[in-house]
Order: sequence, then structure tokens, then C-alpha cells
Amino acid sequence: MKIILPDGNVQEAEDELRAIRHTASHVLAQAVKRLYPEAKLAIGPAIDDGFYYDFDREGGFTPEDLEKLEGRCPGL
Repeated sequence: MKIILPDGNVQEAEDELRAIRHTASHVLAQAVKRLYPEAKLAIGPAIDDGFYYDFDREGGFTPEDLEKLEGRCPGL
């Protein structure tokens, strides 16, 4: 699998699953920012068994907010 780096260069991914998880964290962050532009992004690394992203948002996220995100990103 090939990946595109931020500078536009393309290289072969050394760890495909980690690359997919890293990309998924960016997709999640983008969905959150589109639905909740006031949310501040923290960190969102790929980890051994998935990925996560920390957000700073007044009041956090409700179950209804998460349902909206799931609708925005099917499969989450």
C-alpha cells in the first residue's frame, strides 16, 4: 500500500494497518470539525489495537452527538 505524505511525496507504507488507523483518526477529526466547528483538536494517534482522538468541547459529546458522527462516518 502506498501513502501520500503531507509534502505530496508518495512512499510505500511499512505498516499498512497502522497507516489505515492513522487515516481513520484524521477522518474522525474532520467529521467532528464539520459538525462541531467549536471543538478543539488535541491528539489522535494510531495505537496497537485501533486509534483514538482527544477533543476539547464544552460539555463533551452526548450519545446523540455520537449518533450524528456515526451517520457522518458510516462504519465507526
